[in-house]
Amino acid sequence: MAITFDYVVLPHLKKQDGTNFIRIRVTHKRKSKYIKTNISVDQSHLTRSGNLKHQGKIDLALAEIRKRQAVVDELSTYTSDAMSVDDVIRYIDSKLKEKEVFRLDFVKYGYSIADKMKPATAHNYYVALRCLVRFFGYNPDISEITVKAMRDFEDYIRKEPRMVYYINKGKVKETKKKKGGRAISSYLGAIRAVYGKARLEFNEPDRNYFPLPIDIFDYYKVPKQPMPEHRDIPMEWVQLMIDQRKGLSRRERLGIDVFLLSFGLMGINSVDMYEAKEKPRGGVLHYFRTKTTDAKADRAEMYVRIEPCVQELVREYMGKERVFDFSTRYANRTNFTVAINKGIRQWIERNKLEDFTFYSARHTWATIGGSKQVGVDYAIVTEGLTHSDASRAMDKIYMRKDWERVWDANAKVLALFRWE
Repeated sequence: MAITFDYVVLPHLKKQDGTNFIRIRVTHKRKSKYIKTNISVDQSHLTRSGNLKHQGKIDLALAEIRKRQAVVDELSTYTSDAMSVDDVIRYIDSKLKEKEVFRLDFVKYGYSIADKMKPATAHNYYVALRCLVRFFGYNPDISEITVKAMRDFEDYIRKEPRMVYYINKGKVKETKKKKGGRAISSYLGAIRAVYGKARLEFNEPDRNYFPLPIDIFDYYKVPKQPMPEHRDIPMEWVQLMIDQRKGLSRRERLGIDVFLLSFGLMGINSVDMYEAKEKPRGGVLHYFRTKTTDAKADRAEMYVRIEPCVQELVREYMGKERVFDFSTRYANRTNFTVAINKGIRQWIERNKLEDFTFYSARHTWATIGGSKQVGVDYAIVTEGLTHSDASRAMDKIYMRKDWERVWDANAKVLALFRWE
């Protein structure tokens, strides 16, 4: 059956100030529905009987009808016969929206996504989006996020020096170092994630409305993150830290002590040392690893037995409201991490050693744990680091983690050193 359109002004919908809006009446299968337009009218535009007489308003109404008529003209008779009048209106709306230009400030939208994330993850998004703005020279619209643009952006990242962003000053400063493969993968991965979220939010398949019909990342592949370099340090350096720590002072002492705390507590991160609130019970530290809490079913839960050789270190930095007192020493965990690495760098310069960072404590613990000297099974080292092993995912559903085995592995690692 034919789908017909007409313009009407419904008297009972007149506003208190005497104005009204023209509506498009859609009729199909003897049923009618009304679509409100933005074309306003008052009594001067109408005849005494309430019909529209103003030619300018009539022309606008007819233009609205023609747009809708053009859409339904493309429908086959069989398709239209299978549709209700409500189906017709939804179909028209979706087709008209397709013809509208969809605009979205990609960077602003990306910031709104990052604002809801954990600080560490959000930071990666902010850095990537700031780099994207430097590449374009302005906040690009999502329509400008194309396959070619991403290829050019990848090349831009490779050539751009590393940047240092000063939060308090809101300024960016170039360094002499070039960005590595991790930055390329991280930046472009964040852009891909924001683009994917936009497609999920703004595409409406139930209404056949697809402002972002193509996923450009089906055609442009984000480079895989390169395998991380082995960042462990020799056992002799760890022993040197133990031997020298009490003769150090201020930031240098802090950096080395926190490194040893991480090493002695199975690679605990600086963020978790800063944030952990549950005091140790029965000589066991309980916390949830911040970095992977949301990604793991067990919220990356950790139980660490505090071995006798590191108990003095733990007591020295014990806090009142949190496990450690670092939150009273530093305003935020970023400042804390910066201070640790500066202290470690001072110690490196003192001993004329090759450069490494705080994170090497975690790598070193894992490397020694998996060595022949200790002979700990790889799976136990993985459990101690709270890393995921996809091949054992089903096992973890049915098996409770045996923390005693992990703790014994840590005891074997620490027993290789002289702690007096």
